[in-house]
Amino acid sequence: MQTVKHIKIEAKDGAEIPVLLCNLDDSSKKGVVIVCHGFGEHSGAYIDHAGRLWQGGYACVIPDQRGHGKPPEGMKKWYGCIPDYQYFIDDVLSVTDEVMKMAPDVPIAIYGHSMGGNIVINTLLSLPAEQASIFFCAMLESPWLELYEPISPIKRCLISFFSRVAPNLRNHRKLKYDNLSSDTERKQGYSKDPYYHNYISMRMIKGIMDGCSNAMENAAKLPVKTYLAYADNELVVSNKAIHEFAKRAGDMVTIKEYVSNHAIYNDVNRESYCRDLITFLDSQIGTRL
Repeated sequence: MQTVKHIKIEAKDGAEIPVLLCNLDDSSKKGVVIVCHGFGEHSGAYIDHAGRLWQGGYACVIPDQRGHGKPPEGMKKWYGCIPDYQYFIDDVLSVTDEVMKMAPDVPIAIYGHSMGGNIVINTLLSLPAEQASIFFCAMLESPWLELYEPISPIKRCLISFFSRVAPNLRNHRKLKYDNLSSDTERKQGYSKDPYYHNYISMRMIKGIMDGCSNAMENAAKLPVKTYLAYADNELVVSNKAIHEFAKRAGDMVTIKEYVSNHAIYNDVNRESYCRDLITFLDSQIGTRL
């Protein structure tokens, strides 16, 4: 049985980051996994996944990304907006600092799904090697390195322009739930989730596009051992880009395909997938114990 606690952590700019702590207070934990959710999602979507990781002895800390989760009172157009992509990275590091205070000497791993994978990669690349070692490993699931249907050059130019002149102009980017999961119950969960959204601002999409470029250009500099999972029925992000990233990262990446749609953690093979994550975590945590 897992325990879940809701807290708020102060961000670098003074904002409050809503965070779920899953089993962090349990003294039997082997390690902590910081979870970076995907576009449109929120921390609560990962409670079940955290429970499966807890079966392997790993607590989870799951922050809501900027522009995601429960919106502040009276801010209906808050979804999908962010002051700058750097705030994603700064928030991850603020949460990591707090985890180190709450669970001193406990090894920390970092995990990102889709947009969260993009953020995890760029967070790691932003750190000098000695600082990146605060994470004993990383896990990427269906990382957003390019979309399944690539953004055209013309659209890229328009996004770049509007990110400067109208940064909070939002696009309602409707995702097909069938592309996320093949599990009927889980697909229904997306449609019933009051905090799941499909809005993305020009500034956010421009930041993610730049994050894709930075990740691909600097893949060879990935500083920690990384497990990279991708779906065989991927219709959201580009598997071609994922394979190219893994190729450039070389021995730092262990890559595996899963029979799944985009959200492997939320699809029919989620149990076996999570067992693989635990096996990888166990193989890497040994270097820190």
